[in-house]
Amino acid sequence: MIDIILVLIMLGYAISGFRQGLVVGLLSLGGFVGGALLAMVFVPQLVSGLEAGTRRSIITLLAVIFTAWAGQFIGALIGGRIRQAVPEGPVAFADHIVGAGAGVLAVALVLWFVAGAVRGGPSEQLSRTVAESKVIGTIDDLVPTSLVGVADRFREAVGSSNFPRVFAGVEPEDITPVDAPDQALADSEAVAQARRAVVKITGEANSCGRGQEGSGAVIAPQRVVTNAHVVAGVDEPRVQVGGEGRRYSARVVAFDPIRDLAVLAVPKLRVKPLQMTGDLERGDDAIVVGFPNDGPFKVSPARVRSIVRASGEDIYGNEGAVREVYSLYVKVRPGNSGGPVLDPSGNVVGVVFAKSLDDPDTGYALTMEEARESIEAGAGRSERVSSGECARG
Repeated sequence: MIDIILVLIMLGYAISGFRQGLVVGLLSLGGFVGGALLAMVFVPQLVSGLEAGTRRSIITLLAVIFTAWAGQFIGALIGGRIRQAVPEGPVAFADHIVGAGAGVLAVALVLWFVAGAVRGGPSEQLSRTVAESKVIGTIDDLVPTSLVGVADRFREAVGSSNFPRVFAGVEPEDITPVDAPDQALADSEAVAQARRAVVKITGEANSCGRGQEGSGAVIAPQRVVTNAHVVAGVDEPRVQVGGEGRRYSARVVAFDPIRDLAVLAVPKLRVKPLQMTGDLERGDDAIVVGFPNDGPFKVSPARVRSIVRASGEDIYGNEGAVREVYSLYVKVRPGNSGGPVLDPSGNVVGVVFAKSLDDPDTGYALTMEEARESIEAGAGRSERVSSGECARG
């Protein structure tokens, strides 16, 4: 259904472009791009006071689109004045034909920009619809790589989720079917024991004026592993064992924005570390623990759908981040970020870092093979390192 609508929109723009001609079409396209770029500079500053989430995303997206269309309208007016000087005859007919092509090109770029923003946005239904569109997929294949950076800026302006994108592009994710998780794991003694070493992490990122929170696990004496995007831009993170009671001061001693891992030193923390073990296989039981939506400790039984080598984006939206990840049958929400994936014995086998853009019952975690190097390096450090800038979103 969505592709039929998109084809009709493109047909309408082709007819409009035929009527207007090439000059109008090119100036309209230039006005659209200019308006969009202008909005990308100023709109994020105007909405920075709003709480990150769906409302800010919608307001920002509408503001950028409106400004782009305003630029397109102004370009069309200017082009209309210029076109009056084009004489009738073969030259005018050629102008109409090429104008139709320019109209299709203009709307294709509009659709591609918007699709990229929606694909990484807060609405799973819209994201899934975009992924399934053959029209958007074809446009994505044809768009030159020089425009990818502009699209990234557009998506940043929309204020998408802090979760890094596991896969680049707009293609649908490969969700491997497996049996439902074993809910009995939630009440296991191993989970009860592991809870004592699972922490909530909070902090203020003053450079971007927002609070951040996530989950983590004690993996060595006075050392906690979490996601880099949880503490990005945070100077003084706080750690709370079990999400309750005392908040311990911490400092970042390892920060990897590509893998999306960070290690915190917590000098006064007296908690027995969890054990790290090898990786799971497809179909294996797992348990995700953490503090979704900044709430209380939550246990979510999971099952491994697959292990994939994913080429996606780092926490700043830069492409080229290649990670080995678990695709898990489990719901992941903001706040789960950085939480451990446990095996049925309570050992750490992965680190949660993202959720699916297509399936609400799929989340992603770094495997131990991927995470171990950064974790072990951080466990042996004590000097503070920079926590970088705030993550995209």
